[in-house]
Amino acid sequence: MQLKAAIEALIFASNGITLERLIKILEKDPEEIKRVLEELKKEYEDEAHGVVLREVNGRYRFFTKPEYADFVSKLSGRKYKNLTDAQMEVVALLLLSGPIPKSEIDAFRGKDSSAVLSSLQRMGIVRKKRKGKSYLYQLSPSFVESTMLDEILKEVSQKLSSDGGES
Repeated sequence: MQLKAAIEALIFASNGITLERLIKILEKDPEEIKRVLEELKKEYEDEAHGVVLREVNGRYRFFTKPEYADFVSKLSGRKYKNLTDAQMEVVALLLLSGPIPKSEIDAFRGKDSSAVLSSLQRMGIVRKKRKGKSYLYQLSPSFVESTMLDEILKEVSQKLSSDGGES
């Protein structure tokens, strides 16, 4: 058995898999599996590939490289790339602080966020969850799983530094 090919197939077929699950399925030494995972990460960084291998929340997954996101969004119908500055600001806040109530989002932004939150909910990026008498807003699991959040943080950081945080 080619260990690298087996790991690659398991990651692809599972749409994300933990190291523990790989060890259990493959019955191989954990250090050997970690070494192969690092090899795969380096291999998929090459420009010949349209995806990269990342570990997010303890799961290894393939993610579309940002330069190919437009093609994939046509396939999936998701339009995460065209977020407004205000939407990106809320996404970043929820990523760093969520789940949080709307009042905290409004306080951070210094303005009402109802329209921004509604649009993000329609896009499937944000969901609200009842806690007591109020709602908490957080990033939807499907959004978190289908994006490379480090790329979004870079873009938010660049936009906020270039325009002084205004939205």
